[in-house]
Amino acid sequence: MIRREFVGNALRTTLSANISNSATSFSGVNGSSFPTGDNNPFVISIGRGTALEEKILCSSRSSNTFTVSERGYDGTTASEHTIGESIDHVLDATVIQDMNTVTNDTSIIAWMGI
Repeated sequence: MIRREFVGNALRTTLSANISNSATSFSGVNGSSFPTGDNNPFVISIGRGTALEEKILCSSRSSNTFTVSERGYDGTTASEHTIGESIDHVLDATVIQDMNTVTNDTSIIAWMGI
């Protein structure tokens, strides 16, 4: 099962500078409430709810700097983004589908003797 790091209290922040569509790190105004990536990677969305929304798989966060594992993640396209665009901590479809698969896997239930 794919694992991600989640926090329930990540407050929306914004980009503190423009980023290119190939940037491997970027900074937010205040990333302190986002996951650190110490346990597993995590997913953020830049420009959530806009035509240029991009999900990014992040491997870590130190202070306000996010390190990228994969741009254009979860069916989105890597894009340029401008200072002030929103950054949100989000759930990705891959994790949700993986949970559905494991939850509905009858071979696991049979193995457990249920």
